[in-house]
Amino acid sequence: MMMNEFGTPMTDADINMSSNPAKAMLNEQLNTGINTNIIPQLVVGGLISAGTSLIGGNKAAKAAKESANLQNELSQRQLEYDTEAWEMKKDRMLAERDYLVQDIELKAAQAGKEAAYRDATNLRQYNYDLQIRNRQQVSNERQYNKSNEIYIDQLTLNAQAYVRGREQELAKLAEIEQEAAYDANEAYIESLMAEGAVRARGVTGRTADKLAATTALQYGSKIAMLNAQMVNASANTDFALESIGRDRTAADLRAYAAKMLDPGILPMPIEPLPTPQATFIYPRVYEDYDFGPRPVLGAMASPGAAASGVWGSTISSIAGSIGGAFNSYANYKGYG
Repeated sequence: MMMNEFGTPMTDADINMSSNPAKAMLNEQLNTGINTNIIPQLVVGGLISAGTSLIGGNKAAKAAKESANLQNELSQRQLEYDTEAWEMKKDRMLAERDYLVQDIELKAAQAGKEAAYRDATNLRQYNYDLQIRNRQQVSNERQYNKSNEIYIDQLTLNAQAYVRGREQELAKLAEIEQEAAYDANEAYIESLMAEGAVRARGVTGRTADKLAATTALQYGSKIAMLNAQMVNASANTDFALESIGRDRTAADLRAYAAKMLDPGILPMPIEPLPTPQATFIYPRVYEDYDFGPRPVLGAMASPGAAASGVWGSTISSIAGSIGGAFNSYANYKGYG
C-alpha cells in the first residue's frame, strides 16, 4: 500500500496527483532548496486547509471505524439474542410436547385403572349371581324331589284308604247278608214250626189250609223284607264303593295339584364383557423444520473499509487544496 507524505494510505486521487504539474513544480522547488518564505500567502492558505482536512479526516476515519465496530458488536449481540430466543422457543416446544405426552400417558393409565376396576366389579357381581343361581337350582331340585316323594306317598295313602274303604263297605254288606241269611233261616224255621204246630193240633180241611197259607204268607213277607234289605244294602254298598273311588280320585288330583312342577334348568347369568378403553393419539415428534431456521449473523461492517472510505474523501479534499495552492503559486510565478 502506498503511503503519502503524512503517513496515511494513498488513495487513487493521491496516486493520480503524483503526476500533477503543480505537485511536480512543488517538488522541484523543494528539491532546489527554495526558501518557503517566498511562498505566497495563497500557498500557505492551501497548506493550512489541507492540514485541517487531514485532522478532520483522521477524526472522521476513527469515528467511522468505531461506528463500524459498534455496528458489528450490535449485530453479534443481536445474533446471540436471536439464537437464545430460538433455543428457548425450541425448548418450550419440546417441553410442551413432553407435557402433552405425560398428560396422555397419565390419562391412559387412569382409564386403564378405571376399566380394570369396572371389569373386576362386573366379574365379582357375575360370580355372585352365579352362586345365587346355582344355589337356587339346587334348592329347586331338592324341593322338586321332595314334592315327588310326598306325591308318591300321598298316592300310596290314597290307595290304602281306598282299599280299606272298600273292605269296610264289603264287610258291612257281608255282615248284612249274613244277618239276612240268618233271619231267612229263622223265618223258615218259624214257618216250619208253625206248620208243624198246625199239624200237631190235627187241624184239617179249609182251616188247615188257611193256617198254612197264613204261615206261608208270613214267611214270604219276611223273606221279601229280607230281600229288600239286601237289595238296599247292596245298593248302598255300591254307592259307598263309588264314593270311595271318587274320593280316591279327588285325593290323587289334590296330591297332583300340590306337586311341584319340574323347575328345569335356570338360565345362567350373562358373562360380563371387557370394558372398552379409549384410544389416545400422541403428538408427533417434532422435526427440524418445526423449529424454523436457526438465526444467522447479519452483514458485518468492515472498520478498515469504513476508515478507508473516509480517508478517500479526505485525501481527495487535501489533494484538491494542495493542487489549488500550487496552481496559484505557478500562476504567481508565471509557470502557468
